[in-house]
Amino acid sequence: MRDLCQVGYETIHNGMLMEFAERWHSETSSFYLPHNEITITIDDVACLLHLPIRGTLVGHGRLEKEEAMEMLIAELRVDPDDALEKVERTGGAHIRFGVLQRRYDVELLAAKEVVGDEVEADIHRERALRCYFLYLIDTQIFVDKSSSYTDVVYLTYLSNTVRIHEYNWRAALLAYNYYRLREGCLDTTAFPRHYWLGKGAYLH
Repeated sequence: MRDLCQVGYETIHNGMLMEFAERWHSETSSFYLPHNEITITIDDVACLLHLPIRGTLVGHGRLEKEEAMEMLIAELRVDPDDALEKVERTGGAHIRFGVLQRRYDVELLAAKEVVGDEVEADIHRERALRCYFLYLIDTQIFVDKSSSYTDVVYLTYLSNTVRIHEYNWRAALLAYNYYRLREGCLDTTAFPRHYWLGKGAYLH
């Protein structure tokens, strides 16, 4: 995951994105261009993001609000009342980036304040890492139309941050991009392609 920390945002001309979107064929997962047919490959993902290809497959369903609350309490130590407010304000099993930032700061400060107790300090550092990884997963791997919050379900993979590399993130990202490309091209007026393509910049 350390390579994701170096990935930034790119701005791509909207007209170019429209041209690519119009040439995407979901049946073959390819762009049909005048000179050739191209697609996004697993090697492209490896070259750009250096994510692992081997490991446990990434697979999850949607969380109910109650499940999201329980996960926020267990994994990020969010107060139960605050957890309820978080999911209610985002209209589902989500948490805002601002809340993640505050939890990250709180846990890092708590780790520094625990003098002489490395076990307790490690617990706080682990929670801080969960906040950071949760942000990275949403903004660099499973990019969608939201710009201020992420899905709590990704905490499923962060119970033990030391083992996060054991998941097959590369294949998950490629499949997710194919899905989003297909979704975006089905309705060329409603889906803001510039957001997820520009944010991920996988067409460079």
